[in-house]
Amino acid sequence: MPLTQYIYILTGIIAVIMTVFIIRAFINGKWKLRPSRLSLVAFMVLLLHWGFVLVEVYDLFSVPVGNFLFDFIWLSTAIFCLLAAWKESKNNQAVAWFLGGISVISLLFGFILLGISGME
Repeated sequence: MPLTQYIYILTGIIAVIMTVFIIRAFINGKWKLRPSRLSLVAFMVLLLHWGFVLVEVYDLFSVPVGNFLFDFIWLSTAIFCLLAAWKESKNNQAVAWFLGGISVISLLFGFILLGISGME
C-alpha cells in the first residue's frame, strides 16, 4: 500500500477521534467559554493559508521561492495552531480538539503535497 493511502487512513482516524472528543466536550459542558483570541487568530491564519493554496498564490513566485514559502508557512501555521490548541485546552476543550485536529490534518496533507512536489 502506498504511503499516501496510509496518510488518508490516518486522516480519517484523526477526524473520527476529533469528532468523538468534541462531542464528549459538548456533553460534559466544557465548551461554554468563549475561545481565546490566540485560537481565533490561529484558525484565521490557517484558513488564510488554505485559501492561498487553493487560489495558487504560491505559483506566482518562482519555483524555489514558492516551495520555500509554502513549506515555511505551512509548517509555522500548523505549529502555531497546535500551540494555540494546547493553550485553549484549559479554557474550551471543544475548540482545542477542533483546532488540534485540523492542524494535524493540515500537517498530513502538507506531507502529501511535499511528497508529490518532490516527484519529478
